[in-house]
Amino acid sequence: MAVQEYGRPNEDLYVELRRRGAIVEPVPVYRWMLPEDTGPLREAIAATIAGRFDLLLFTSAHQLDSVLEVADTEGQREAWLDAARSCAIASIGPTASETIRGYGLPVDIEASPTKMGHLVRSAIEGAPSVLAAKRG
Repeated sequence: MAVQEYGRPNEDLYVELRRRGAIVEPVPVYRWMLPEDTGPLREAIAATIAGRFDLLLFTSAHQLDSVLEVADTEGQREAWLDAARSCAIASIGPTASETIRGYGLPVDIEASPTKMGHLVRSAIEGAPSVLAAKRG
């Protein structure tokens, strides 16, 4: 059985399919990797911790994995997660949202349909009320 990956392997799915007797062949369509220059990401992590962002947008699950990987190297993982909780968090769709929630963050806004334009529009329209509620 060929399984098209959506950016990351789904080991739970592979295990279950194999348990049911399938021979699984993962087919990666793309791979998300950190850029050679992580300076801009490090700056964004610091800016989030400093409270300079009101809104965080995620267009893939791997973006959050990468943020936390780099934050870990700076000893800033928990500080970043704490700061992110005070931001409005917008997700491109269910796969990214699952990862965001898996790290204990809320998904305040989710694009529907899962298109970039809808994500941006939903974030712009929804962020003010989300932030008002978070800031009480």
